[in-house]
Amino acid sequence: MKSGVLLPHFGEYASVGRVVDMSREIEQLGFDSVWVRDHLLWKPHELESKDITFLDPLLTLAAVSAVTERVMLGTAVLIPVRWPLKLAQSLATLSFLSGGRVIAGMGQGSNPTEITAIGLDPGDRPSFLLETIDVMRRVWRSDRVSFEGRFTRFADVTLQPRPVSDIPILMGGIGRLSVRRAVKYADGWLPGRIPMATLDDRLALLRSLAGEAGKEMTTGIVPLVRIAESSEEARSGIDVANLSSGWQGRNWVPPPGGAFRSIEDLSGMLMAGDPDECVAEVGKLAQRNLDFVVFDLRLDFGAYRRQLELISRHVLPAFAG
Repeated sequence: MKSGVLLPHFGEYASVGRVVDMSREIEQLGFDSVWVRDHLLWKPHELESKDITFLDPLLTLAAVSAVTERVMLGTAVLIPVRWPLKLAQSLATLSFLSGGRVIAGMGQGSNPTEITAIGLDPGDRPSFLLETIDVMRRVWRSDRVSFEGRFTRFADVTLQPRPVSDIPILMGGIGRLSVRRAVKYADGWLPGRIPMATLDDRLALLRSLAGEAGKEMTTGIVPLVRIAESSEEARSGIDVANLSSGWQGRNWVPPPGGAFRSIEDLSGMLMAGDPDECVAEVGKLAQRNLDFVVFDLRLDFGAYRRQLELISRHVLPAFAG
């Protein structure tokens, strides 16, 4: 199982030092990948600060690629607010600049106003997303491509450079429909925050469908993580009710008690504790044969470096094991 970390490219802690310079340190600390989110019109969640700073994900990864040599550069996930041919060019360019270190997580997004802002009907998000994936694969693999889709039309197009190596496309989303789309249209599945019982349900469906299709699927997860020297410090101030509310919770399989009342109920989507407790949570994910885990440290970006060092010293060895 590989390890990744979400970059703090949004909110009050977004800075050149924490995003670009820290990426070099992240690589030196032994992480396998760095990841970015995507928004056009960002409205911070309740668990985040009200600072609406949001650095463009692809420009951020281009800057990171210039100061790193090994770590993969992932998007978790790109939403359909870019014209397909232009996105194909941007990702191929990032592959060229980084020596082929790109993973493209894609999803339909949760904020309809971002889709309206680019001139599309929010109801067209799924269709536009799938057409985008289709266009990218065609122009990445062939020259003189012509395409006649619902949203995109072009003739005799050749894009150079092509990606240095195949860019894996991972489908975001936590619902069963997202899993079905992942198997049918993508190379893997990358949900956001997802509790363990829900993860188990979706993985069972994914592996059943992939087996029927004769397909190998990459799987990853992006849990919220807060690690500290003591369990009390790490868990201090975590609002379980807030983390389990909202539209995502409607798609979750409830815990045995029927409601998410404790940090333990949120296992899978949340790791909060001392190093030993976080190692135990990583072990649960390893048992499920996931390919990678991305540590989302936004609950305490103010202690970003300290958390990275604790994970590197205590948790990453569990990945190797």
